[in-house]
Amino acid sequence: MPRSPMRTRWPRPAWLAGALLLSLAGAQAHERESDEALEAPGWSVRAAAALSAMAAREAWPVARRSGVLGSGMTLDEQRGLRLEHATVGAALRLDPTDMTRLQASVDIGRHGDGTTHVETARLDGQRELASGARIGLRAGRMTVPLGSMIDTAGHLDRFAQMPLVRQAVSDGDWIDDGVVLHWQGDVHGPDDATVLERIEVGGWRAQALPGSAESGIAPGLQLRLRRGDWRLEAGAIHLQPRNRGAYAASTRSGHTHAAPDCSRSLIGVTCFDGRSTVASVSLRWQPDASPLGLTLATMAQRERGQLASASGTADYRGLVTGGWIEADWQVRPDWTLALRAERLASDHRLIGPGATGVAADAALTPNQPAWRLAVSAGWTPAPGWQLLAETGTERAEPAAGRRPVWAGLRLIWQGRHTAELPF
Repeated sequence: MPRSPMRTRWPRPAWLAGALLLSLAGAQAHERESDEALEAPGWSVRAAAALSAMAAREAWPVARRSGVLGSGMTLDEQRGLRLEHATVGAALRLDPTDMTRLQASVDIGRHGDGTTHVETARLDGQRELASGARIGLRAGRMTVPLGSMIDTAGHLDRFAQMPLVRQAVSDGDWIDDGVVLHWQGDVHGPDDATVLERIEVGGWRAQALPGSAESGIAPGLQLRLRRGDWRLEAGAIHLQPRNRGAYAASTRSGHTHAAPDCSRSLIGVTCFDGRSTVASVSLRWQPDASPLGLTLATMAQRERGQLASASGTADYRGLVTGGWIEADWQVRPDWTLALRAERLASDHRLIGPGATGVAADAALTPNQPAWRLAVSAGWTPAPGWQLLAETGTERAEPAAGRRPVWAGLRLIWQGRHTAELPF
């Protein structure tokens, strides 16, 4: 049969109450919370919650973006007073020897729509070497590391929405089962030298997007370097998804952490088989004596394989790129202003007799660049509490009548209680 190319391009309440009972100390954003080791042998319980009251003149956030393959999930309406996200967790640390640490961590998360999921269920082992460096192994369910600056840009962040490129590549938080071997070097090297601080090598089951239930083990690598006031993190993960389902353009899914099954039927879904590589790079500038900070982060996803729908099958090649630049200014110890500018772009090539229909089913058309601009002002009245005011705008979908504009208030609380073991 003749091959017809088709190309699209872009120009290059109960939970909160339970959490408040634990309000004893401040904690960090929940994506990195479980990565923080207890300072001494003992146990800890922790919780976090975010409430928001947002107003927008149009439906907010944008329910689904065309031009992105993803999972086809449609985001729920988030205007008005609502619980954004909440977590509860616990950790236990034991030190078999003076140079060895073992820690177990569990975190349960809950979205505002009521869905609950396990965010962390893992074991960590770490040993300090005679040189001062440390090696370690962690295994279980956890956030797939893309770099600390990317991992913390999500729930309980100073901005209400997940970055565009994180939403496009992994539907937000990327949580999976895996094993990571890591090496931590000397973090006290000279400021005028480039220091390799950390290396992580991992293997992942790749059950979550951009993987699938039938994926093989996905290898990954992360590096972190520092030079003076600059910190660079970079890495990549290679996946081989099989029968990766996504909701078709005609289907509205609501929020879900599970991809649809496309192995038996293509009604209302699309199906991808092939290879997917996700790369990430982030850069942070934060002088010790300066109230100013700057973050640059970018992600890219390249995919090749077969894309099928009820309209046919096509050879598919796609590239999604995006990132953000964020500037923050600590006006006073308890006041912070931040500005984030984002961009998302993609390029898709489909070849085959059903290419046009498959592209339409997968919502790859129309295909236009997306951007978002948001400003946040945060006040920390007490440790663990943060009140934020935010406003922003972004490029609307082609079918939308007006450009989305939102504004509102958010309240974030994070707390942890830690105690030493009695023996």
